[in-house]
Amino acid sequence: MLSRCSVQRVQRKCLQFSSIIEPRSLKAPICLHKTLYSTSNKSRQPPTTSTFGIKELVQRDIRHAEQLGVLEPAPADANGFRKLVHSAIQLGKFYFRGAKLIYTRGKDVSAIKARIRTGGLPMTRAENRLISLQRRDVTKLIPFIVMAIVVEELIPIAAIYAPFMLPSTCILPGQQSRIEEKKTQKAIASALQAQTIFATIKKNAVDGTLHFSSLRGTGSLTILCGLLRLPTFGNDLLRTWRIRRHLHFIQNDDRLLIFEKLEDNLSDHDVAQALEERGFIIQNLHVESQRARLKWWLNSVQDTPDNSALTRRLFLLTQQKT
Repeated sequence: MLSRCSVQRVQRKCLQFSSIIEPRSLKAPICLHKTLYSTSNKSRQPPTTSTFGIKELVQRDIRHAEQLGVLEPAPADANGFRKLVHSAIQLGKFYFRGAKLIYTRGKDVSAIKARIRTGGLPMTRAENRLISLQRRDVTKLIPFIVMAIVVEELIPIAAIYAPFMLPSTCILPGQQSRIEEKKTQKAIASALQAQTIFATIKKNAVDGTLHFSSLRGTGSLTILCGLLRLPTFGNDLLRTWRIRRHLHFIQNDDRLLIFEKLEDNLSDHDVAQALEERGFIIQNLHVESQRARLKWWLNSVQDTPDNSALTRRLFLLTQQKT
């Protein structure tokens, strides 16, 4: 049970959050988008190096968010203590808005599901991706709220060492950029190790499919998780579960891309995102080459029976030219 002191602390934080949130700020979603970080002003670039200490990284993330307008900067004449308090309050507002967004976004998801149940318009790709994102964020929300109430100072550290714990709406732009950079670096490192191992396991392919049992004891599960930008920690059973879950998502995404004929209508950013989700290394690819590889993937999975949808995509992962 919580002590009287802990209960009072929770009450103070709740009162603080409820008093500083402006209702109008909850109407628009918090969009953390890769293109948000692109700017010609070098001073606005988020920190991406791992040579900084934790304290300096956190300070840089806050300054970067202030430059982008995500956080309100402290008054110019504020002293060190006032700046510290101001930053803490602004972070509290940001985290509250992010948590609130997950709740309000849940109403949109419920409306989409209700429409489909009653025979309305079929689900679109954008809606399917929204539902998938909402499902992931909801599973992270309760632990995040506990962390924010009990030890709020741990959140920036979690963004550095355990980013998978944070909901997508509660990550600062600089933190998001660093998370994406680490995923890319891990994917590139995995691709360098993949060729020899994939050449061995591809011998077990049957009719353009590859069963998950072929991956046991080969070290390929860690490599596949890295290519797919998934966490690699844990044992092979956990890694297999992550890959299966991700390939189920990709199966639905492929189906909707083909059904809606979106292949030629996606933006350059969406094409790059789709390729990364399918395990491609895109850093040295031109836009035309990226679109060609996405077209190759969709053509390769089109008309694949549902009972071999995952094994087909698993095989294609080993066929990519990274």
